[in-house]
Amino acid sequence: MKYLVLVFFLSHIMWSQNLDKHLWENRVIVISADKKNETRATEQFNILKTEKDRLTDRRLVVYKCIGDICKYYDFKKDAKVVLVDKKLTGFNVVLLGLDGGKKFNSNKVENANVFFNLIDKMPMRRQELRNKKND
Repeated sequence: MKYLVLVFFLSHIMWSQNLDKHLWENRVIVISADKKNETRATEQFNILKTEKDRLTDRRLVVYKCIGDICKYYDFKKDAKVVLVDKKLTGFNVVLLGLDGGKKFNSNKVENANVFFNLIDKMPMRRQELRNKKND
């Protein structure tokens, strides 16, 4: 239920149950913006989507939320639309770990390596890499 923190953080978004499905399965990046900051959100998303292989290798999914609509991307299927109950303000990008905890938060557009470097230092990711090496 740690994803409930994100609900509060993202202006009481009513789709927290959609995030719960990722607990222990996926890391999550949430990009949120109001209409004024849509360009920044799109820029952040475009930076990430060019790294599809690296995203899927790290079990990352992305929610791009602008105004009252979020799109969920797992880079395997078409995007899914999720509605939110309040308008978002400003621009923000958040990384959530497999445990649902907030690992990174920024109000500026970030390079994809910022996320990958953080994830690659996480104990669970290091264990994943050891397991891959032993296979």
